[in-house]
Amino acid sequence: MRFKGLTAALFVIGLTFAASSAQALPLTGDTISGTFHFPNDGTVYGNFTYSVNPFVVGAGVESVLTVDGFAQTNVDFGPTSLVLTILNSVGYTGASFNGPEFAILAGSGFGSIANVLVSGGQSVAVGIVGGELQVNWQGASFNAGDTITVNFENGRVPEPATLLMLGAGLGAAALRRRRASRA
Repeated sequence: MRFKGLTAALFVIGLTFAASSAQALPLTGDTISGTFHFPNDGTVYGNFTYSVNPFVVGAGVESVLTVDGFAQTNVDFGPTSLVLTILNSVGYTGASFNGPEFAILAGSGFGSIANVLVSGGQSVAVGIVGGELQVNWQGASFNAGDTITVNFENGRVPEPATLLMLGAGLGAAALRRRRASRA
């Protein structure tokens, strides 16, 4: 009888952890800081500002990126996305890296990238390197109103310990049924 109770408890705990691991990774409430890198990923460009930096992800535009004295891009993080809206027509040089980078200072993290949508037919490289979100728009020319939308995966991959706990609960339940069928 003790084994039966333990089996049920492990099964419920496993399902609870598995369900909590599958919840979305909302960025809402996370604190993020932004930089601008040029002419390579390792060099922070000296002539950029964000209207608010760091900022907390909430409703609406969090910050405006200004480069070389020109307000260029609205930065709008949502619960599972980033939308960069170009404010004025602008072209970027073809240096090895030319664009913004974002780091989570407090919160859940970006997770993985599901897809990147770019209006205006431009090519933009987006990735997460060392926990930082990098948007490299080297050589691109944008018109006012063009957008870059980065969508993040909506769920977490369960932790190995969670999968182990779920497996132990399911294994114990199977063993219990096996023993019951023999009796």
